[in-house]
Amino acid sequence: MGLFSRKSDDRAPGLLGLESSPHGLSLVHILRQVDAAPQLRLCQYHVAEPAGQGELLKRLVAEHRLEGAAVNVLLHPSEYQMFLLEAPEVAAAELRDAMCWRVKDLINEPLEEVIVDCFSLPEDAYRGRNRMVYCIVFGKQRMQHYLALIRQAGLRLQSIDVTEMAFRNLGLLVGAGSANLALLRLRTSEGLICVQNGADIYMARRIENGLARAAQDLSGMTLEIQRSLDYFESQLGKGYISRLLLLPMKQNGEATFQALAAGLAVNLQRLDLRELFAGQAEADLPESTQAFCIGAVGAALRQDAR
Repeated sequence: MGLFSRKSDDRAPGLLGLESSPHGLSLVHILRQVDAAPQLRLCQYHVAEPAGQGELLKRLVAEHRLEGAAVNVLLHPSEYQMFLLEAPEVAAAELRDAMCWRVKDLINEPLEEVIVDCFSLPEDAYRGRNRMVYCIVFGKQRMQHYLALIRQAGLRLQSIDVTEMAFRNLGLLVGAGSANLALLRLRTSEGLICVQNGADIYMARRIENGLARAAQDLSGMTLEIQRSLDYFESQLGKGYISRLLLLPMKQNGEATFQALAAGLAVNLQRLDLRELFAGQAEADLPESTQAFCIGAVGAALRQDAR
């Protein structure tokens, strides 16, 4: 997604992925070189209340000599809304302005107080019946907050992304290729499943049954995930899903994986940073830490030339 992309010829090597949550800060540094696997140079999560995250980020930048580095900020799921809407018949350059009026009646804030961006689904999605667009909406105040946070830390804001696009980047590194690949993240309050084919996102759906609601019985969550998979295969016209990757979890990862594997009609696998960045010391992290950092890893994997 092209949210607020800023390019510079003198950018520091690599890209930082940064995600701020109500309880902490995730910071990831990935370096890409031609004809070489991406290098995970830094992958950390620090507990910190929002009021202290500015000073924390400034300290981390100095400690790891990241001054002037380019940053892709990942919005926390609580900071934005995303809508799947039918696109009007307008030129690509006019799409964002046109979609502003489509989302106006779906949000509580006035249009002048929010930023709207969008990305189109591939033309063959939904068997070519409708041209569909995902619209992302978030507050201008949050934009100003991140501008100040990045500037005070001595970094450069290159772009802002959402979780769905960060997961797409993870899928590309895993090897999405021409097959249908799905990524699944389960959190305490909700979940998210994204399906891509190559670099194209075909579906992104929220899972309403979070781990807290599921407790010891994952049957309701399993059914909701299976229905999402069935919806993709029946409605989008892209065939079956080759793999479903369960992203790292903060707790009970293995038990959840086993329960889902027994109830889902799909090739379920676990995504582990130690395999994704094989042989790299910074990836040797416990699953709980990976869970906090996985979104920022996807953000740091962003490539503007694609």
